[in-house]
This record gives sequence, C-alpha cells and structure tokens, in this order.
Amino acid sequence: MEISRALIAKLIRYTFIGGLTTLVSFGVFWLLYGLIKVNTNLANTISVISAVIFAYITNKLFVFQSRCNSTRELLHEFFKFIFSRAFTMVVEIGGVFILYTLLGLEAMMAKILVSVVVLVMNYILSQFIIFKQL
Repeated sequence: MEISRALIAKLIRYTFIGGLTTLVSFGVFWLLYGLIKVNTNLANTISVISAVIFAYITNKLFVFQSRCNSTRELLHEFFKFIFSRAFTMVVEIGGVFILYTLLGLEAMMAKILVSVVVLVMNYILSQFIIFKQL
C-alpha cells in the first residue's frame, strides 16, 4: 500500500509540474510575442526551450528527486532529458499526422489522444531512463 501512495504522490507532482511547464511556455511566449513584439517563430522557439529547461529542473528536483555526483553526470542526465523530449515531440507530430491526415480522425481528438500517449512516454522515460533514483 505504501508503494501505491508514493507512486500516486509522484504522479500528482508530475502532473502539477506539467501544468506549470505549460504556463511557463505560454507565459514566455506571451511576454515575447505579445508584449515585446518578438517574431512569432523566435518567441515560440524561446518559449519551448524555456519550458523544457523548466521541466528538467523541476522534474529533477521535485518529481524524481534525482541526485548527480558530478558535472558530467548532470550533463549526461540533462542531455538524456533533452533527447527524450525531442523523441516524444517527433512521436507527437507523427502521431497527429497519422491519426488526422492518414486515418481521418478529427484534429483535436487526434491531438488529445497523442498527447496522452506522449505524457505517459515522458513519464516512463523520466522514471526509468533519465533520472537517477535516490
């Protein structure tokens, strides 16, 4: 029973951090594009990079509580996180393309279904590959 509570607590933290990551992405985009009038694509790129860095730091510290013993370990962990997110981004883009364009599923439904898959993939990659457990 205790393992189940720990897992549930971790999933709640993961979901909360995911929500904050989304706010960071939209907040940085709004600040750059809406207020400062930076080019849309540049604003979006910076907002995505900001969100990924925020997600790495907060998932490392608050969700998975990972500890690194050296700068090398930290960089290795960080790049695993970046590459895993790049991989799941390709899955998301490809999944929506397949479901919407090739299979004819409604666009928003395709996006929702693929987002759930990507959320689960990101959690599994973080839990078992990226973050060193205490």
